Amino acid sequence: MKPSTHLLRLLPFIIAEILIVGTLSCGSRNKPSSPGGEIGEINDSLRHGNINDAVRLTLELKEKALARGDSQTWSEGMVQQGVNSYYQGKPDLLLSSADSAIAWLEHQEITSELARIIAKAYQTRGAYYDQFNFNPDSAAKYLKLSVENVELSGIYEDLPQAYGNYANAMRLGSSLDSAAVYYHRAITVADSLKMEPVHYIPLYNGIAAVFTDMRDFDNSAIWWGKSMEILEEMNRFDKFNTFSGMGNDLYYRQDYEGSNHIFTSLRKMLDSIPDSRWERMFTDVNIADTYLRLDKPDQASALLDSATRYFSTEQPNPMVKSYIHTLRMRAAIKTRDVNEANRLANTYPLADTLRLEQLLARLQVLEELYTLTGNYEKAYNMRSRYDRLNDSLRSYTLKQRISALNAIYQRDKRILNLEAGSTRQQARIFRLLSVVALTLTIIVGLVLFIVLRRGRIRRREERMMHKIMALREENLRNRITPHFIYNALNHELNNSINGNLSHLDSLVHLIRRQQYIVSEILIPFSEELAFVDDYIKVISDNGRGNLNYTFNLSPGISPDFMFPSMALQILVENAFKHGFASLPHDAERVLNISVSAEGDHRIAISVFNNCGDMVNVSPSGGGTGLRVLVETIRLLNEQNREKTEFKINPDSESYGIKGYSATIIIPLTLKS
Repeated sequence: MKPSTHLLRLLPFIIAEILIVGTLSCGSRNKPSSPGGEIGEINDSLRHGNINDAVRLTLELKEKALARGDSQTWSEGMVQQGVNSYYQGKPDLLLSSADSAIAWLEHQEITSELARIIAKAYQTRGAYYDQFNFNPDSAAKYLKLSVENVELSGIYEDLPQAYGNYANAMRLGSSLDSAAVYYHRAITVADSLKMEPVHYIPLYNGIAAVFTDMRDFDNSAIWWGKSMEILEEMNRFDKFNTFSGMGNDLYYRQDYEGSNHIFTSLRKMLDSIPDSRWERMFTDVNIADTYLRLDKPDQASALLDSATRYFSTEQPNPMVKSYIHTLRMRAAIKTRDVNEANRLANTYPLADTLRLEQLLARLQVLEELYTLTGNYEKAYNMRSRYDRLNDSLRSYTLKQRISALNAIYQRDKRILNLEAGSTRQQARIFRLLSVVALTLTIIVGLVLFIVLRRGRIRRREERMMHKIMALREENLRNRITPHFIYNALNHELNNSINGNLSHLDSLVHLIRRQQYIVSEILIPFSEELAFVDDYIKVISDNGRGNLNYTFNLSPGISPDFMFPSMALQILVENAFKHGFASLPHDAERVLNISVSAEGDHRIAISVFNNCGDMVNVSPSGGGTGLRVLVETIRLLNEQNREKTEFKINPDSESYGIKGYSATIIIPLTLKS
């Protein structure tokens, strides 16, 4: 069977990614950025690929804002932290940063300046749903809010990118006609403002991709040509995006030699850029795809092997991995290795959770496999399902097709009215239309049900996240109070006078890291432990001597596994506040933290402390700290199949003294 030219690949979504990045980092290039040009400096660092500089400058901006109590600048710094996280590939930090800023901004009286900041926050959140959560509906929702706030801000220079971002979300949601409208609107505004050529790059690439998706190659060639006219204005990300899109356009024209040439040239360009490994590996996947179309499966397989390792371990990406599995199946089919193709099909089965373009690609390969093995019934089913989904994707083309069918129907109806005995035929048409209407009603009802259900789930998760963030901030305020800092500084002054060891650096680290930790749901355990070590040093100096503190890490366990942030801090803090407080002043205080394996796929983290009188303790009771811990675990358990457990029990056996053991058991696959 001839390969369909409608096979969707990965490349259109590279265009989506770079459009979002262009908007996030370049929205203020025509005017001074606030505050004091610092945001502009950060964005310039991002545009030139200096991500580490951008991260450093953002941290300095936030610290300055905190020092002078400037909430507005701090919120913009949090949004910028989310933008940096986009470049770093850290979706969790991106989402928590944007949410922290939005939570404050949405409760303020919106001014022009605040509208500008919240527009950027919504853009950042839209980028999360577009590239990391793969949810076009949510991406469109937040990017639409971004457009509304840019319009409210009156900063017209930001409108082209805002319209372009929303157009991109429409394109990913398969509303190609709406996408074309918003891209044209963005370009018209940019023309009226006489904006610099660099602002047109994501817009030209975006509208060119729309016409490529619609297979309108005459128009796509015009817009790709406009992109090439401003090639000198492009940075490495823009060039990667442009050449990838042009290679994709040739691929859809079935010019596989030309497509391979562009991708191979792009790969050579990326070889000269040291930190472009992700782009190189992604380009290798597309080169492999063209090799398969050119009947060179051996060359394709070599590239796919290295790409599989990279996107499975170094930079895990389920979207790319899914497409690689599909290409490996195609390579096996090309070499008539039916056993390998069947093995891959069984190991990586067809799943409705795949993005639509991934599902289409897999359906086409499965059709080829079943045809090759003589299972024509399954091959037919794959083709039928492919055609239905492909029609739903090409909504603009589908509208044209419906118009054509309607014209044919009107012509046939006039002919039938002239024929004798037309009553029977009209009855058949009526029954057919009734069935179609009923089917459409059911489909619309199901779609509405799914959309409403997803909305309820998202709103519940957002409410839970806001509640947890408020509790976490309250817990930090309760822990590191001005009174606590005063006592610690006073003790350090005495140490300095008496020539004793000082832990002033631990206090500084403690204060500096607290704001970073409160915005994270998961962090490496080693970072959590470092915070706890500083806390123990400071509080031990602060009149809490005679402490016997030990830490045990079982062999074979790396301390960098992901762990609920603040959880260990809360348990250690409770040991000092409640357990040790019940002991005589001169009694030995025993604190032990141990990390051990719990089966093959889980880790147990236990905190033991001795105490005086034993009382009943419940994980669901206690103060703000335990509530933070319980709510955080509840949120994680809603988002993870394998559950996190938490328990507190009296323990008089482990160390031969009275005390309590608090244990958190987490899966190694924990994510937020």
